[in-house]
Amino acid sequence: MVTVRMFIPYMNMKSRFEAAVNRLEPQDDVRVELLHVFGTPESLSRYGDADILVARGMTYDRLRYLFPEKHVVEIQLSSFDILKALICARQEFHPKKIALCVRYMDESAVSELEKLCQAEIAYYTVHDEASTLEAIHSARANGADVFVGAGTMCGLCDKEALNRVHIHTKDIAIEQALKQAMDAARTINMERARSKMTSTILNTSSDALIAVSGSGLIQALNNQAYRTFQLSSQADYTGRPVEEVCPALKWKDVVETGREREEVIQWKDRKLYTEYRPVLVDKMGKGAIIVARYTEQIIEAETKIRQSLAKQGLTAKYSFDDIIGSSPAIRENILMAKRYSRVDSNVLIVGETGTGKELFAHSIHRESRRSAEPFVALNCAALPENLLESELFGYEPGAFSGASKNGTTGLFELAHKGTIFLDEIGEIPISLQAKLLRVLQEREIRRIGSNRVQPVDVRVISATNINIEEKIQEGQFRADLYYRLNLLDITIPPLRERGDDIREMVDFYLTRFACEMGKPIPRLSKEAVDLMTHYGWPGNVRELRNICERLIVLSDTTEIGLREIQMLKIFRKKEGPLPGTQTPDKETDQPETGKSKSNLKPRKKKQDIAKELGVSRTTLWRMEKMAREQKKQ
Repeated sequence: MVTVRMFIPYMNMKSRFEAAVNRLEPQDDVRVELLHVFGTPESLSRYGDADILVARGMTYDRLRYLFPEKHVVEIQLSSFDILKALICARQEFHPKKIALCVRYMDESAVSELEKLCQAEIAYYTVHDEASTLEAIHSARANGADVFVGAGTMCGLCDKEALNRVHIHTKDIAIEQALKQAMDAARTINMERARSKMTSTILNTSSDALIAVSGSGLIQALNNQAYRTFQLSSQADYTGRPVEEVCPALKWKDVVETGREREEVIQWKDRKLYTEYRPVLVDKMGKGAIIVARYTEQIIEAETKIRQSLAKQGLTAKYSFDDIIGSSPAIRENILMAKRYSRVDSNVLIVGETGTGKELFAHSIHRESRRSAEPFVALNCAALPENLLESELFGYEPGAFSGASKNGTTGLFELAHKGTIFLDEIGEIPISLQAKLLRVLQEREIRRIGSNRVQPVDVRVISATNINIEEKIQEGQFRADLYYRLNLLDITIPPLRERGDDIREMVDFYLTRFACEMGKPIPRLSKEAVDLMTHYGWPGNVRELRNICERLIVLSDTTEIGLREIQMLKIFRKKEGPLPGTQTPDKETDQPETGKSKSNLKPRKKKQDIAKELGVSRTTLWRMEKMAREQKKQ
C-alpha cells in the first residue's frame, strides 16, 4: 500500500480536496490522506512517513528540505489565482494599498496586476514564517491595509487581526497534482513488485521462491525457501501440496483470476511479505510463482535504494518553466521539445557552451512519461576512456586492477526505465562508440568482465557544442552512431542571436541574486541595457548569469549604470569610451564581443589544443596529469 499525504493549505479548502480525490478514484493499493497543519518545520517533521507528499507554497519547500529522499509533488499557484485574490481584496475591503506576499513573482507583472485589479499593490517576497512576518510589519508601516497571500501569511494575519485574503488554488491544479501523485504511486508499486523478483534462477535467488501448478502442487522450490520456511533439507517437497510448506499461502485466487496479488503473512514468530504471480499459457492460468522474504529485508533494501538515489541526485531538477526567454527562437525550441517529450525517440541537442542544453534535457525528461523514473547525466569529456566505459556500463568484481570487490552498477543500469543524458557526446572516444551503438541497437548492456548481457530500457538525450558531421568526415565519429542519436534534434541559438531575451534574463538574475543576498533589486540604466544587449556573450547564458551575480555583489545601489558596468573586467577598455557609447576608432579599443577582437586572447579549448598537437583528448589529459605530478616532485 502506497500512502499519498496531501497537505491542505486552508481548512475551508478541505471539501475541494475531498472532491478531487473522489473524482480521480484512487486505485485500491493507494491510500490518500488529507491533512491540515500549520507548516512549520517542527510540525511537518512528524508527517514524513508517507510515500508521496503533496503540498503547495512554503509547505512544499519545507517538505522538500525535510525529506529530500521523498517524492514531493507541488500544487502550483497560477497568476490567475493571484489576480482573483487581489480583486476579492479590493471588492471586500476597498483598500488604499494591498500588500501581496508570495514566494516569487516577476516585478514587471505587478504593475499589470495593479491595472487589472485597479488598486495600488506593494509586492513582498516571502520564503518562510520569519520573512512573512517581516513583510507584514513592513507593509503595515508603509500604509498597507489588506494583505493577500498563502496559508502562512493568513495565519500570521489572523493572529494580529489584520484584513487578509487567502490565495486559493483552482480545482484543476489540485487534480493535476493528485494525478501526478497517483502516477508516482503506480510507479512505486510496480518497482516494489519488480524488486522482489531479482532472479529467475531458483537457487541463486535471495528470496524464498516456490512454483506451484494449477492444482497447488509444488513444481519447484529453492534453497532459500527451505531456510525461510524451516524445512528439512533431507525432504523433497516436489509434488506435494504447497499447504504442507506453509498453510498461510493463498495462491488459488491468483491461478483462477490470473491477477497478481501481494500480502504480509505471519509465519511462526516472523512476518513474510509474499507475492503471487500467475503463470499464464494462452491467457489461461496454469500455475503461480510464490516469492517470499522477511519484511525487515524489504524495508532495509527500500531504504538503501531511496538513500542511494537521493545521494546521487538521479532526478531531473529543471522544467520548461525554468527556461527564460520569450524570443521566437526560444519559444519555438520549447514547443518542439515538448513535442519530443511525448515520445521515446533519442534526442540530440546542439548549441554553444552555456546556451542551456542541459536545461532542455532535464525539461524533456520531466515532461515525458518517464518523469517518475531516474534521470542520469554524464559529461563524456570529463573522464578518460577507461573510466568512461566503466561509468557507462559498470564492471564485475575483480574485472581489472583496482576494481571494487563488489563491482559497480553502470549509469545505463541506473537509468533503467528512465533517461540518460550524455553531454559533450562529440568527445566520446571512437573505440567506445561501437559499444554505445550496440546499446542503442540491442537495448542491452554487458558489464566489464561479465559474460552475460542485461536488458535496459533507457531513452538517450545527448548534447554537443561541436559539429559532429565534420568529425564524421574526419573519421573521428561513427556515422551510424550519429544517426542513432540524432533521431530528433534541437538547435539552441546562441545568446547573441536572442537579443530579445537578454533584458529578460538580466532582470531575472539580478532579481534572484539580489533576493538571495538581501540587497535591493536594482534596475538597469538605458546605457547599461544597451551595453548588455549589444555585447556578444561568448559564454552565453552561463556568462550572463555570472555577470549578473558579480553586479549584485559589487553594487549597493538601486540602479546599475555604466560606472558599475565599468567595474567588470570583460567590459573594461584600456582607452577610449565604453562599448556601446561610441564607435571605436582602433581595433584594440573594441569590446570583447562575439564579433570583435579582445585585448586578451581567449583560452583555447582542450579539443583545439589536442588537434594542434596531433593527439587525442585522452592523451592530452594524460600528458597534463604527468606534468602536474612532475611539478609536485
